Formats: sequence, C-alpha cells, structure tokens
Amino acid sequence: MQNVLLPGAAVLLAVFFWLRRKPVKPMLSSTDASVVAQLNRSQLELIIEKDEGVERPSDLTDHWTAPRTAQERIAQHRELSCAMEAGPDERLQAVRLAALWGHQCILPILRRALRDSDSRVVGAAASAIERYRGAPSLATTQTARPPRNVSRMR
Repeated sequence: MQNVLLPGAAVLLAVFFWLRRKPVKPMLSSTDASVVAQLNRSQLELIIEKDEGVERPSDLTDHWTAPRTAQERIAQHRELSCAMEAGPDERLQAVRLAALWGHQCILPILRRALRDSDSRVVGAAASAIERYRGAPSLATTQTARPPRNVSRMR
C-alpha cells in the first residue's frame, strides 16, 4: 500500500503544478510592421511641423569672438558658468561657446556638461571635449628626476 501512495502523490503534485502554470503567450500572427511605421511617420510629421512654426532665437555663436585679455577671459568664464546654471537651451549655448573658445579653462564646464540631463548638451560637450582627449596635460609632465630611493617610497 505504501508503494502506491508515494508515486500517486508525486503524480498528483505534477498534475497540480501543470494545471497552475502560466499560460503561454501566443506568438504574433503577422510580423508586418507597416502600420506601426505609418503611425510613427505621422507622429514625426506633427512634431516637425510644430518645430518649423517656432521661431528660433538668434544663435550667439555667429557674432562671438574669443576673449583677448585676462579680464575678458575671466568674464567669459563667469558667463559660461552662470549659463550652465540656467535652462537646457542656455546650457547648450554655453557648451557651444566653450567649444568655439577652445581654452583649457573650460574643461571643468565641459566635464560638468557630460553629466547633464539634456542629451543635446551631453552630445555637444562630448564633441567639444574630443580635441582634448589623448593630449597630455602640462601638470602631469615630470620635469625633475625622481629621487634615488623612490623604490623605498612606494
């Protein structure tokens, strides 16, 4: 009798779990995505039409000149830092001006822009900082020979 109870209980548990399993999701009957593509196109046309109707502010980079004196450089750096505290359009404009300037003092601004919430600002900062990648900085070059007992120092 005991030989029948154990396999019977196993079969009952197997049937119970088989009946409780999650239903299998059916596969799509068709892989035709033309309806979805048409919907995407129509939504893009609505967005593009809205953008064409909006008048863009004049681009400040057209009339921008690089600062010549130290005072102008400090003032420009302050303006860019203040613009990075403003809205996304102002931050994007500040990153574009920093890219035009090309001075090393704007690297902290560009590094901060790499962590920005707006993807346009991040992309502009990445392209602006590209010219500095791989170039050795002046602070990391060693001018003097290390002391003779440098192995004991490490």
